[in-house]
Amino acid sequence: MTLSTTLFYFATLTCLTRAIVRTASGLHILQLDGYKTGRYLKWIRQHPTNCFEVKDILIIGGFLILTAFYPPYHNTWIFPVLCVGWGVFQIYLSTRRKKTKAKKPLVYTARAKRVFGLSICLLVATVTALVLAAKTNPWRVAILLFSEVAVINLTISNLIIYPLERTINEAYLFSARRRIKTLQPRVIGITGSYGKTSTKYILHQILSQKFNTLMTPNSYNTPMGICKVIRGDLTAEHEIFIVEMGAYKRGDIRELCNLAFPEIGILTAVGPQHLERFKSIENIAKGKYELIESLPADGLAVFNCDNKICAELADKREQTGNAVRRYATEESPVAIADLSATKVRYTDNGLTFTVHANTEKFDITNTEIQTRLLGKHNVSNILAAMTVAIECGMELEEIREAVAQVEPVPHRLQLTTGAGGVTIIDDSFNSNPVGAKAALEALNEIGDGKKVLVTPGMVELGEKEYEENRRLGEEAADVCDLVILVGPIQTKPILDGLKAAGYPSQQIIVALNLEEVKQHLATHVQAGDVVLFENDLPDNYNEEQ
Repeated sequence: MTLSTTLFYFATLTCLTRAIVRTASGLHILQLDGYKTGRYLKWIRQHPTNCFEVKDILIIGGFLILTAFYPPYHNTWIFPVLCVGWGVFQIYLSTRRKKTKAKKPLVYTARAKRVFGLSICLLVATVTALVLAAKTNPWRVAILLFSEVAVINLTISNLIIYPLERTINEAYLFSARRRIKTLQPRVIGITGSYGKTSTKYILHQILSQKFNTLMTPNSYNTPMGICKVIRGDLTAEHEIFIVEMGAYKRGDIRELCNLAFPEIGILTAVGPQHLERFKSIENIAKGKYELIESLPADGLAVFNCDNKICAELADKREQTGNAVRRYATEESPVAIADLSATKVRYTDNGLTFTVHANTEKFDITNTEIQTRLLGKHNVSNILAAMTVAIECGMELEEIREAVAQVEPVPHRLQLTTGAGGVTIIDDSFNSNPVGAKAALEALNEIGDGKKVLVTPGMVELGEKEYEENRRLGEEAADVCDLVILVGPIQTKPILDGLKAAGYPSQQIIVALNLEEVKQHLATHVQAGDVVLFENDLPDNYNEEQ
């Protein structure tokens, strides 16, 4: 074997190694996108420099292609030197990127291992085939550019393995359906554009005072997430099973209902969250209403009538002759609600409000409720939970005591004390227009020190994304003494809103990541100040290159 050939194989091996490393990085994004090939390809289009080293290919690849068209160079020192240079360059590219800690690291689940394994097999097989077929110099050059197709190879692997994954999932889902039908807990389904997770936590804490209650943890709101809970956690001792139901398109909620079979359904809101995927508010409304349509004839539908679309859907449901319960706050005409809240006010320990029933179904008259939760939108979530708790047979006093003990939902307007006596309002789990407005209200009400907002903005709002983020900037201008924006591209609409409101530019900081945010906070806040962390985008929205 000649030196030229040996060095060529060295360069080929480094390209293959880098392709494997890049496949692992791509697998992380694919997993975050729920193994949806379309969304993964969209991420590739939005982050081309994370996927293809275009400039580097043109510079060094150009020299390699030059050798392909001028075979005599292969008999000189030029080709071996270029092979060594290319191999070293691959090693450099694999190590040069700044290593950042993932917010949600790649988890090598069984599915991830299968996709990754197939992708590696395809990479090795392709390289081997190209090497064996390398009868001309251009083929050899093609091998040396191989690492640049790793992300495409992962896409192909995901498509190839999809039928197998679907078959495996169906087997798990069949097992879960059979199990829940055998155990027969009372199932409560919760869906909505926002508020569903908080409502789930609140309802679980209330019902657990009297019943053996299980809820889907965290944001387990997909078929396989709920399936895992049914097969692994649900037992014969559980009397009530609370299921959060998420959706990205019409038909998703119906699929979840065919798995969990809810008897009570709560619709918390219909809004622009995930508008990018649903394409229209009408599709979102129809998708969320699938929960209500899937209820049995004697089932109960509970609606948030602060939300105009939910109020209309409540009327639609009532016209069918099925049982309906409505709840509302002073933000809407409370007379239409079975359960309503007025006189909402902040205290040093959270919120208080007055609950009144506008129906004989509930024996409640001007009852004061206290909670440690923040945000007026949580009053609405508590009303939803109270409505269902009453239907499940709990007494008002039991519910009042339970609400007073409800712990803040993790990362949803969670109040903590940070270093140096700084108050932290952690609303970083997710963000939507209603929740963000409530968070700013909470920031305005708490403490007497400097008010600081840290946010990367809101995403997946489709055509309303710019408008809603700009409005967030305008609203922040009325409350905040300092605004730290995370990600210069994503937060541009917020910056536009701040400028439109005449907010001083010296009170705006644009950071690239949370590490930079920490550095700025260390020099700009002190004891008594209040910092609101509004949203924390997942890794596939990271703007770092």
